[in-house]
Amino acid sequence: MDTKDLRAFLRVYEEKSVNKAAKQLFITPQGLSRVIHNLETDLDTELFTRTPGGMLPTDSGVYLYENSRTLLQELDALETGIRRFRNRGSRMEIGFSCGVLNVFPLQKLEAYKKRCPAMTIQWEEASNQDVLDKVLKRELDVGFVIGQVGSRELWVKELFRIQLSVLVYEGHPLYGRDSLSVQDLQGEPLISLNEKFSCYHSLVERCRDFGFAPDIVVKTMEGQLIYRFCKEKIGLGIVVDIHRDEIKQDGLRMIGLSDSLPWKISIVVREERKEEKGILELVRGIV
Repeated sequence: MDTKDLRAFLRVYEEKSVNKAAKQLFITPQGLSRVIHNLETDLDTELFTRTPGGMLPTDSGVYLYENSRTLLQELDALETGIRRFRNRGSRMEIGFSCGVLNVFPLQKLEAYKKRCPAMTIQWEEASNQDVLDKVLKRELDVGFVIGQVGSRELWVKELFRIQLSVLVYEGHPLYGRDSLSVQDLQGEPLISLNEKFSCYHSLVERCRDFGFAPDIVVKTMEGQLIYRFCKEKIGLGIVVDIHRDEIKQDGLRMIGLSDSLPWKISIVVREERKEEKGILELVRGIV
């Protein structure tokens, strides 16, 4: 069974039409019909019932569709993985956890490119767990993640850490405080980044340590919106002190949360790859 034939079958199944699928595959309807017929012959079963309303899958067709999609995805992943092995030494794929790029010195990546002009760099931003998973699965060469990393398969080097802070608007009872505890947040409406960000999970975990669930009334993907909503007195903002000089804070105070879990950034690579020349050079240039 040819994987190209399987992909053609999937397109016919999804379009319910040989003509429509043939246009997308850039072949003739007659040629595509032969592909489906040959596939049915090889499997000794009918995959579609031909009707005036379109190609209706038989039970065998449904079964093949549901299982061939997974098979083809796995084959694609295998091909991608093999390609990565082949490209080692000439291509570096890097993942940044959401939030890291707010503090990561991208000029160090530019300096790395100049030191290693033969290396092509591709990077993406994803959730913390996605970056960790992709490094473990060898889908990324290097990850920059936030928080604790517990896998023994990963080599981890901490780069940066800072405590969380609370953004308090003028007129709030906590506005004049020099320092705050997690306990002070109990019963307060809070504004936070959402579940894609490590600081959200750190906040929830630490509040539970103090015996309460935080009242998060706004979850956002945009750090700047925390400042805006806090200024509008919707609630107290949970932030990392990395925007102090970039955002006007008239009527707001940023107060350190003394007993919060630290917001820390680490570089992670698979343990067996930490001595590879390209990765070692990247780490040396950043640490």
